[in-house]
Amino acid sequence: MTPRLRPAVGRALWYLREVMGENAYEHYLEHQRRRHPGEPVLPRAEFERRRMDELDAQPRARCC
Repeated sequence: MTPRLRPAVGRALWYLREVMGENAYEHYLEHQRRRHPGEPVLPRAEFERRRMDELDAQPRARCC
């Protein structure tokens, strides 16, 4: 990969992860670290389970 192409690919991958919700756990960890230091954080599996339950309880426009 050329040096000029690498930043564009990185930005595209970041965008896709944001749109698909892949970064949600990282955002949660950052929020907990900044706003609730010292409090325990959910393991990723529990976070994802609660996230899916929330999406099922309050569906938004999505394809599936």
